[in-house]
Amino acid sequence: MKRDNSNGITNFTHLAALYRGIYSRVPDRLGVDPSYVSRVARGERESKQVRAALDSELENIERTFARQNGSHISGKKTGKRSSGVSARR
Repeated sequence: MKRDNSNGITNFTHLAALYRGIYSRVPDRLGVDPSYVSRVARGERESKQVRAALDSELENIERTFARQNGSHISGKKTGKRSSGVSARR
C-alpha cells in the first residue's frame, strides 16, 4: 500500500483495505480474543458488546470509504448499508 507520509498513515483507496484488520482492532479495543469476535460476527456466539463494536467499526469503514470517494452517507440509520456495501457470498 502507498503511504501518505512518514507517520505511517495509509492512503486507503480500496474498500477491502479498510476492512483489513477488523478482527484485530475490535478485540484490542474490547480486550477479548480475536476468534471470539469472529464467532460473534458469524453468529456462532452472542455478545451485545462485541456486536456493537463490530457495527461501530463497519460504520467507521463506510464513512471513511465515502469520504475518500466523494460519496455522502446519510446520518439516518435505516438498518441497511447506506454505501451499497453488502455481505455477498
